[in-house]
Amino acid sequence: MLEEKIRKYGLIIVFAILFFHFIFSDGGLISYFKVKHGIKVANTSISALGKENTLLKNEIEKLQKDDEYLEEVVRKKHGFLREGERLYRIEK
Repeated sequence: MLEEKIRKYGLIIVFAILFFHFIFSDGGLISYFKVKHGIKVANTSISALGKENTLLKNEIEKLQKDDEYLEEVVRKKHGFLREGERLYRIEK
């Protein structure tokens, strides 16, 4: 009778320890889901950076090949003027 209780509760304790080890240890389920989430975030970031990289490559190519576009960018972003042009600023 006593041996049965010890065996029964001993098995329950062993399985409980194994269960908690499986869930909470370094290689357990919680760690697995954290790593899985980290991979998902990294893949999303890689995808976004890939799209941005493609856009920047297209921008570089356009700046190198299209003189009119280059002039437009230089004039708008950097405020350059053509020879003989004057810039008038009107402040309120």
